[in-house]
Amino acid sequence: MKIKSLDKMNKRGAIELSMTTVVVIVLAMVMLGLGLTLIRSIFTGATESVNTINDKVRAEINNLFLEERQNVVVLLGGDKRAKVKSDTPSFGIPIAARTLDGTSTTRERLKYKLTLDQNSDCISRNGKANVQTWFNNLDTFLSFDDYTEDTSRAIINVRIPKGVAICSQKVLVDVKDTKDTKTNQDVGGSSFTIEIVK
Repeated sequence: MKIKSLDKMNKRGAIELSMTTVVVIVLAMVMLGLGLTLIRSIFTGATESVNTINDKVRAEINNLFLEERQNVVVLLGGDKRAKVKSDTPSFGIPIAARTLDGTSTTRERLKYKLTLDQNSDCISRNGKANVQTWFNNLDTFLSFDDYTEDTSRAIINVRIPKGVAICSQKVLVDVKDTKDTKTNQDVGGSSFTIEIVK
């Protein structure tokens, strides 16, 4: 009789142990999924369009200067990649630069220039002339939109027409300081990639 009751207890204990194990495994899988989602969102960064330079954008740019320790930054997350659908009339990408000597800037002091990377597949798939129409004033030094203290900021507006082939286009950003018009000192450069998606 004792053997039968002991046998029943072992079976009940085994069932309880296996249910606990299943619950722990399910909770672990949920936590793993949430963790992976969080990590992916951190590393992919912001790929949403920015229309205005507000206090939040200024704060994020200041954080980038501290993290990257660069004089030219692009606010697109760690991979500096913007995923844009074709037939997008305006996609804004914030860029910023700061003076090398830390002195105050003006709207005209720091200038930026955008240049297309000729080795990107968007040029071969869509043609150089078509890709150039996505941007305003390529290969020309332009004034920034906004400035405070030693930092200047601008939003690069990208227009992707309908029917563009899926591709990636790297864009180079170069900044110069025109404080001394004789030297036009190079402040630095950065880049970002426009990835055309369905």
